[in-house]
Amino acid sequence: MLQFIPVFDANIIAVRASGQLTDADYQNFLPQLETQIKRLGKISLLFEFDNFSGWDLDAAIDDVKFGMKHLSDFDRIAMVGDKSWEHWMALIAKPFLISSEVRYFNRENLQQAWDWLREKQEFEKAVEQLHPYKNIVVAVDFSLYSKHACKRAIELANYYQASLTLLNVVPEVLAYTLYGDPVGYNVVDLDIIKDQNKKAIDAAQFQMKAFVNDLDTDFPIETKVICGEINYGVVSFLEAQDVDLAIFGAKKKKGINKLLGSVAHYVQNHSRCEILIVPVQAPVF
Repeated sequence: MLQFIPVFDANIIAVRASGQLTDADYQNFLPQLETQIKRLGKISLLFEFDNFSGWDLDAAIDDVKFGMKHLSDFDRIAMVGDKSWEHWMALIAKPFLISSEVRYFNRENLQQAWDWLREKQEFEKAVEQLHPYKNIVVAVDFSLYSKHACKRAIELANYYQASLTLLNVVPEVLAYTLYGDPVGYNVVDLDIIKDQNKKAIDAAQFQMKAFVNDLDTDFPIETKVICGEINYGVVSFLEAQDVDLAIFGAKKKKGINKLLGSVAHYVQNHSRCEILIVPVQAPVF
């Protein structure tokens, strides 16, 4: 028997197959499926096998004919079952569904099958629904590269009427101990550590003020100096502030890996916001 599973996702159809499928099952089911395809356009399909024992000959012929007729109407096909031969069936079907992605999932991974089907749909929605930047952050180290990146950031923030924040992360001084050291080097004056971190933050805030003044712009700029591990500190700030664009300055070199500094590369791999690398076109001395 073939049954539709109610779905609330656009362009996704779910079908449950149980027992042995017959020609009568297909003659009742296929017209309904074709109606759905005409209504939705190109679809993704979840085909769930539940106590499934295969097809009779006429049903198998119906299945092949329908598949050949609608080769270009399927985007992704997720087959979900609990038998090894069902997995092999998915592998065999791949070459015939040239325009479709076909993947098999075990029944205990049903949620992964749904995530996979929805993944492309959500990506396409994101592409279609690009929003203007609202919150832009420039990670600065007070270098000429950072100044160059800030100039580009001011242009973008002005164009999109977005907020603009300059962020500097001061490396935190930590009190390390030697774990299990018999000599007992584990006594550290925490007040000294706190004082060092405070002085570093104060110095960075002083540099930040001079840095912003040197930009010579009327555009409103927020500044923030935080203390911590630089890579994680930047990512944490971007997530907490719901930033949609992070900008980094870089020295122009050959190869994208050289262009991306270590901090920018880390943020690119660990943050959900967009990343813009602004290379300096001319040598900076």
